[in-house]
Amino acid sequence: MKGKRAAFVCLMLSLVLLISGGVTSFLVSLKEDRELTLKRMVIVNDEFEDFSNSTTSFESYRDELYNNVLGSLYYDSLGNDDANIKNVLSNYEAMVDSLEKKAKSLDDLCKNVYYPDSSVNSKCNNYKSIFEQVNNFFVGDIALYNKNIDSYNTFQLSNGSTIQLQYYNTKKKYIDNNGDGIYDGKLEEEKKEEVKEEEKVEE
Repeated sequence: MKGKRAAFVCLMLSLVLLISGGVTSFLVSLKEDRELTLKRMVIVNDEFEDFSNSTTSFESYRDELYNNVLGSLYYDSLGNDDANIKNVLSNYEAMVDSLEKKAKSLDDLCKNVYYPDSSVNSKCNNYKSIFEQVNNFFVGDIALYNKNIDSYNTFQLSNGSTIQLQYYNTKKKYIDNNGDGIYDGKLEEEKKEEVKEEEKVEE
């Protein structure tokens, strides 16, 4: 009997130690997960602040672009200014490229993750729409510039000139980055033209 009792005590002690070890391991794992989550939240805040600052720089550059370039395109100066304008537009596109990289970094931090801080979740929910606007503003602005190139080239041909300017080429397209079915930032002129094209197809 004593042998059975000793074996039972040893078994119970082993079970207690096993359960205690499992609980301790679980609590340690939980603490590590929480610490990792808190670190990721700090990174999200830092990444979003950098993204936000870059967006502000983009907006300022775009304002200057309209004030100094797109808002003052004239046939008599467009030919001479063409190289400089395309350089300005190239710098403009580089800003979009930089913001795209920052948005992808936030993708990695925010995808399928819900943080225990509403402000962090808000940032994760908003950056996609913000980049969508940035990208679509750029695409619309380039389309507008290229329309001016078309008009300039037509004007030159009508006056017997062989001078023809090239489009500013970009591979960027309109995007629906947040998947809501709306192209935030798309210029109204582009939307109207799209509707006209759809009506032509229906006819």
